[in-house]
Amino acid sequence: MEIITHTIDELLPIPESFCVFDIETTGLSSKYNCVILIGLLYVKNNKTIIQQFFAHDPTFEKEILFYFKEVFKTFDKHITFNGISFDIPFLNNRFSYNDLDFFIDKKDNIDILKLIKPHQKKLNLADCKLKTVEKLLGINRKDTISGKESVNLYKEFVKTKNINLKEKILLHNYEDIYYLAKLFKIKDIISSKQDFIEVNIFDNKFKLKLDSFKVLRNILYIEYSLENKLPINLEIYKDCYSINGSENKLIISLNLKKGKDINSNTVLFFEGKDNIPIKVEKSFVYENIKSLGKAIINYESHNNFM
Repeated sequence: MEIITHTIDELLPIPESFCVFDIETTGLSSKYNCVILIGLLYVKNNKTIIQQFFAHDPTFEKEILFYFKEVFKTFDKHITFNGISFDIPFLNNRFSYNDLDFFIDKKDNIDILKLIKPHQKKLNLADCKLKTVEKLLGINRKDTISGKESVNLYKEFVKTKNINLKEKILLHNYEDIYYLAKLFKIKDIISSKQDFIEVNIFDNKFKLKLDSFKVLRNILYIEYSLENKLPINLEIYKDCYSINGSENKLIISLNLKKGKDINSNTVLFFEGKDNIPIKVEKSFVYENIKSLGKAIINYESHNNFM
């Protein structure tokens, strides 16, 4: 095995108690495949450190897991991209398989993918793939291989020990963690795009933040969080919508109708003075959802919240 360490003068925007990590494996199944490379990035003494734990062949898996965990356990929090679904359970299963008494707790993880998904439309992202999100921040990579290609390159490296193949695999992993550290500031971009509404409810001022929305059985649910707790539960029922609030949550439920537009697209819409499209085929119309929720809350705040 080999531990490759890089020290970079550039100070990346993550706290010193955090680390960024990403794994390369021989496949997607933690039962039948193994970890062959782990990239770890952290900030120390105003320097950025990148360490890569590389297995020259799969028999070195236990060694790279051991040395990785010895460094990793010194951090309080960790940052990944899809780590909650893939990297963390994969590593935990391989720790167990190799009889290493170590476990990564998901609650200490900040998963950039999970941060981004609820805000995809707001961020104007076509999808939530890593390289798509990187382009949002003006990131253009040097490496051009995918994770799947990295697996094939590794298999070839094990056979041939071709140093060029090894360098391509290491570069792919290096750039994954380097740019993932830069993506940590996406939380600030998301925060700047948060939609707040200020209203009076029972003679108290409240600040509402749009958290999420979904459609189930032709009903649109828009969920808001409140900075302060409601003094009493709030219940308003109208013919085409209802509002329910308790503690720090408020949910608007709107009855939608289904129709076709002039292009024969299936449309879910809210029927008011004008028909307001909410979902066209599989795409939500985010601005309409935001505006409709705000209009209803403002209307009710002047008529029923006082």
